[in-house]
Amino acid sequence: MKELPMNRSAWALAVLLVGCGDNGGVTSAVTDSATGTNTDGTTTATTDSTNGASMSATEEPTVGTMGQTESQGTSEGTTMTPPTSTTTESMTGTTTMGVDTLTTTEPDTTTTTTTTDTTTTTTGETTTSTSTTDTSSTTDDSTTGVVPGPCDCPDIEVPLDDGIFVLSDNSELWKYYPESNSFTMLGGFNCGGMTNTFSMAVDRLGFAWVMFGDPVGEIWKIDVTNPGNCIDPGYNPNQQGIGYFGMAFVSNSQFDQCDRMFGNSFDGGFLGFTEGPNFGDFLSVDPDSLLIDIISPSDFNGAEMTGTGDGRVFSFGGVPSKLIERDKVSGAVLDIFPLQNLPLTNGFAFAFFGGDFYFFTESANPTFSKVTHLDYDDSDMDGQQQLTTINNAAPIRIVGAGVSTCAPFAPM
Repeated sequence: MKELPMNRSAWALAVLLVGCGDNGGVTSAVTDSATGTNTDGTTTATTDSTNGASMSATEEPTVGTMGQTESQGTSEGTTMTPPTSTTTESMTGTTTMGVDTLTTTEPDTTTTTTTTDTTTTTTGETTTSTSTTDTSSTTDDSTTGVVPGPCDCPDIEVPLDDGIFVLSDNSELWKYYPESNSFTMLGGFNCGGMTNTFSMAVDRLGFAWVMFGDPVGEIWKIDVTNPGNCIDPGYNPNQQGIGYFGMAFVSNSQFDQCDRMFGNSFDGGFLGFTEGPNFGDFLSVDPDSLLIDIISPSDFNGAEMTGTGDGRVFSFGGVPSKLIERDKVSGAVLDIFPLQNLPLTNGFAFAFFGGDFYFFTESANPTFSKVTHLDYDDSDMDGQQQLTTINNAAPIRIVGAGVSTCAPFAPM
């Protein structure tokens, strides 16, 4: 006999019971390649998991919170000298189109311990023995421990640790599986009549926070196990003059898994995504009040974000495009990686998964996206961090990507 995955109500109750702690040049080669075939119809994709963000360039009733609180500082960032890269190009790609069926079962174990205490009383020649039995039962989730903490990864029907959630420009939630280089549709949504999607971030509890373009900067939560379930978290847009921003959830640290949303502002101007001194703002959103905290100026007017389970935050933006690592507290630039021949398009997004980056930009046919992989951890150990187009035929135009911090951050 096995138990079904923990339902969301039980998970929410556990969250309320337990508190969470506070947080405490490179040479690259660019290669376009891909393998496989395109398949229309219905497919089944099964992906092994190891352990346990995103913006449209053209577009843009329950109160809740998004995670645990983390203090943020403010200071100016420092830009490092970018490395160089070389470029080669070829073309291949693997796309699985349609709806895949995913089945994940995590067994729970229940242990019952019985303790018998025996008391012996002697009076004269008569000896009487009495026994008292204490029985205690402990329910132990074999994955998360005795009692799930508020920031533990939930065991839900759509796993958070085996792929990247992607957002279409027509309000559909999909999932991309790096291991099989395939896509599957999770479902469409219509939140209060809003369908003009702009960006997305996925939290640690299994909700996709979707930003809409009309009204500007409106954010609603989508249940990844049931995308038709829209929840208004109570976020008020246009705080401090900031309407749009690319966004991602980032863990407080490797040792404090509670997450917080970070972003980079975009003014929605006619010039599109631009780069220049203090053109934008690097920011975070308080998980309890949902108020914007501006951390530091940013040189990007419009950039997408992604975060990791060990507390790192990255931006994808600039002209030409760059991968930027920032300090979460000060906003200081920690590293710059130039992305040669990977320009920003009218719809773009990216995410970090298993030690590498996956970029989603428009293909030659702008109604669809392509997938470009950066071997950031040099897993093939050839001394280069190749940038390779691995899928030229994504089934949708992607304007947002989000990876839960439950996803693996170590090389796979």
